[in-house]
Amino acid sequence: MTVLLFDIDNTLLDFDKAEYDALEKIFAHYQIEDNQENRATYSRENKALWRLHESEKLSREELLSTRFDHAFRALNVSVNYNPVAVDDEYQLYLSQGHELINHANELLTELSAKEAEMYVVSNGTSRVSRPRIFESGISDHFREIFISEEVGHHKPSLAFFDYVFDHIEAANKKEFTIVGDSLATDILVGIELELKQSGTTPNNWK
Repeated sequence: MTVLLFDIDNTLLDFDKAEYDALEKIFAHYQIEDNQENRATYSRENKALWRLHESEKLSREELLSTRFDHAFRALNVSVNYNPVAVDDEYQLYLSQGHELINHANELLTELSAKEAEMYVVSNGTSRVSRPRIFESGISDHFREIFISEEVGHHKPSLAFFDYVFDHIEAANKKEFTIVGDSLATDILVGIELELKQSGTTPNNWK
């Protein structure tokens, strides 16, 4: 039996485009010039907080409630804003981005035809991840969807994967392959757990 654990962002769904479109709307709303430098500033601040969260030094709630405060301060935003409200708005826009990576649907269809047992293992929030997965049309390929917010642990923590293994019947780790684009949260944890790994080429399945 082949058991595949699929990451979602930039593995099956184009997160970069979803983020680009969401930031475009946020920048317009809060009168921020939309240019490469300002996008890079947001990305730097956001990624720094996500790294703290992945190392369990920052809670998800703290991350989501403060990331736009960090970013807007770095961007010298002058209009009034509530960082929690900004993040709520951003996550709404992000949840609407469900464009697939090239050939992702064909890959999943082919694997389903071969009776592969497939699951989603993804970092993120329910209100963003689930709409993107369902609206993209790929949800029927998966037996179960494991999202870090719902699991209560973040990839690449072992607690996250322990939860996944506990919820897959007759789980034998030797039968698992983890598929993702991230060296830290997909490939290296696969090595640590003695799983097979399959790295992806960003934005394209060939």
